[in-house]
Amino acid sequence: MKKDTLYKFFDGKASSEEKKAVRTWLEATPQNEKELFREREFFDAMILSGKTQTASSKKKIRPFYLKAMYEVLKAAAIFVIVITCGTYFYQSEIRKIGQTMSTITVPAGQRVNLALPDGTSVWLNARSKMSYPAAFTDDKREITLDGEAYFEVSHNAEKPFIVQTSKCNIEVLGTKFNVEAYSDSEDFNTALMEGSVKIINNKNPSGTVLLSPNHMATLKNGKLSASPISDFDVYRWKEGLICFRNMNFEQLMLRFEKCYGIRIVIENKTLVNYVCSGKFRISDGIDNALRILQKDAKYSFERNKDESVIYIK
Repeated sequence: MKKDTLYKFFDGKASSEEKKAVRTWLEATPQNEKELFREREFFDAMILSGKTQTASSKKKIRPFYLKAMYEVLKAAAIFVIVITCGTYFYQSEIRKIGQTMSTITVPAGQRVNLALPDGTSVWLNARSKMSYPAAFTDDKREITLDGEAYFEVSHNAEKPFIVQTSKCNIEVLGTKFNVEAYSDSEDFNTALMEGSVKIINNKNPSGTVLLSPNHMATLKNGKLSASPISDFDVYRWKEGLICFRNMNFEQLMLRFEKCYGIRIVIENKTLVNYVCSGKFRISDGIDNALRILQKDAKYSFERNKDESVIYIK
């Protein structure tokens, strides 16, 4: 990191792009934190030294040895002040960075892929919201999630990665897993593809589950249980697909509701036992999916006036 950029950051004159660059650089390695500390000390020393010189310039000329002694004492005083104040400013700066939160919300029918400050890659499904800090400065990497997300967590044994949801918290070190935890739904599940995760029930902290790869945890009636993953295609939503196999019509409509943020009312009772398999592109929209399903199941559908509800007739 260029020193000029760091000094502008310390002086509060850095642009938004420069601030983001400093935060990303700071989070990259512990050595960068130490370097920022050293540069902050030097920056503070320059400020203090400059003020002292300005004040002393008004004083009358002293003999050389007195001036030399004065400079030594001045330097020592600055050093003590910098060690005390520099640590405070550094820690304060770190706290400010860690307290700056970003929130991203994904509209219905869309998905987003982004990288967190630690290098973790996240895919957010439709109608999902995630909040995360500008830099992970504490001993834990904590984010909050309302919705569905797929994580590829950057490994850091010293800083566990924690996903906080309204129902359960998931703690990992470095792994690949999927979390579905919409606050407006009773459903919760975590599917592990690689590594290991610990899932903690918020209402019953003693009820934890340790998952091994290719297993999933589900919350039912307030209790967590683990089972093997039977269909990995379900998690292809991050590719923009809704995949389903031997799924009854009612469950599929619930999936559509989550994805497109619309209520679906099934009035046609003949569809209760209808089971279907297939896949749709999310971007093609719910009307397209319903028209394709009509070829195999006999029904009609219409929306209400404000188009917030679809009736299956």
